[in-house]
Amino acid sequence: MAGEPETVARNRRAAEAGDPVAQFNLGNMYRLGYQVPRDIALAVKWLNQAAARGNADAVQVLQRLEADGVDITPPAEPAARPAAGLPPAEPDSDPLYAEPADDADQLRSAAEAGDPTAQVLLGNAHRDSVPPRLDEAVRWYRLAADQGHRLGQFALGLMHDRGWGVDQDCAAARDWYRLSAEQGCVEAQFNLGNMLCQGRGSSADPEAAAEWFGMAAAQKDAAALFALAALFETGNGVERDEARAAELYRQAADQSDPEAQFNLANMLRQGRGVEADPVEAASLYRRAAEQNLPAAQLNFGLMLASGRGVAKDEAAAARWFRRAAEQGDRTAAFALALALLGGRGVAVDGPEAGRWLRLAADKGDHRAQYRLAVMHERGEGVPRDLAAAAALYRQAAEGGDARAQFDLAQMYEAGSGVEQDRSEAAEQGNGLAQYNLAAKYAAGSGVEKDQVEAHLWLTLAVRSDQPGVVEPSRRALERLAEHLGPAGVAEASRRLRERNLEPAP
Repeated sequence: MAGEPETVARNRRAAEAGDPVAQFNLGNMYRLGYQVPRDIALAVKWLNQAAARGNADAVQVLQRLEADGVDITPPAEPAARPAAGLPPAEPDSDPLYAEPADDADQLRSAAEAGDPTAQVLLGNAHRDSVPPRLDEAVRWYRLAADQGHRLGQFALGLMHDRGWGVDQDCAAARDWYRLSAEQGCVEAQFNLGNMLCQGRGSSADPEAAAEWFGMAAAQKDAAALFALAALFETGNGVERDEARAAELYRQAADQSDPEAQFNLANMLRQGRGVEADPVEAASLYRRAAEQNLPAAQLNFGLMLASGRGVAKDEAAAARWFRRAAEQGDRTAAFALALALLGGRGVAVDGPEAGRWLRLAADKGDHRAQYRLAVMHERGEGVPRDLAAAAALYRQAAEGGDARAQFDLAQMYEAGSGVEQDRSEAAEQGNGLAQYNLAAKYAAGSGVEKDQVEAHLWLTLAVRSDQPGVVEPSRRALERLAEHLGPAGVAEASRRLRERNLEPAP
């Protein structure tokens, strides 16, 4: 439409040409009222077209709309036949996702006569058929590629890259992508950049990857803009330039790329490469969250919970935490559990909090492991289970959680939930257990007498923060050091380093 923003116009052209990503973007713009008047009917139309072509994001957005009571039945389209004839050899819009002409015989005749565009379209038809005929797709793509057709080359590279209809061959994929990329195919430029960045089909070459991403980014490809921004943000293959990264993320974000919106929001929140702007950061987190990006849902929830960049709303924060947690985000699951335990924006619900802590704990979140262990030890919201508590404390302790190390040591010292083992308690950092173990080694009580080992455990006990342990341990250590002499003290220090209990000098 005349006069509409370039971002909208570009997505509209690609959407009308059959690109499912552009169809999703355009549908989302109408759904959100972003750079176009809000129009749910048009949103449903474009989202349905994207979903019909397998766009998973569009499927998810339609499901949410339906859950909100929106009729997501696709609007009826008037029947129409395309103009007679085949598209030109190099149409304005790449026909990678285009449907073949209604007259299949006409398309096949043109392909068999050597028309490379018809060959690509016929390859698409075989690739997308039910069931797909990938070997036939490869055959037609190869005929087009051998004639130098950039889309045939790209499609053949994609088949080798994915192992569709041919054995997966990253080197062959890279070579076909390069031929297509050199002719300006933006998809090939991006995919070749990805392969070079990841070292697939050749050794990693981030500098060359940046060049190919740059070519695709110059054509305003959102994925390439994002990839190039990430290189500038980290300084991988290019000189690090956070301001340039933020600029590129913004260009991709303006095309509704959720990951670019998320990364730009991070930079705005932290003031990296741009002036800090928590209000815009919150807005970008929200836009990405509405596209179902779990990390954005979590961060927008955190901003709502703290009132940073947006009005504080703990109930809304809990809803966003839940949406991210339901997608398996462990940090969001932990945040939701804390909200449920504290009644922040939701009713207090210990058992449900326990379920979300279990999800986060099983995914390796040490904070969740510790908090769930405390609940099991006390029987709060979950059944009292000392063995389960000890197992969770151990997981968190092995992850470096100092509180868990202390509490696990206490359980070993007392034999609570585990078999009593004072040496284990000492190793977990319990100062009293360390002092007692030192005394056993010094006296040879229940263990072989070893004054050096006693010095080791007294050294650790002195470092503990347990009242009543530090000073007696220090006095004992001084007396033992005099008895051992420099050689014995040095041997105790060597043992500490050997067990990773003390950094090397």
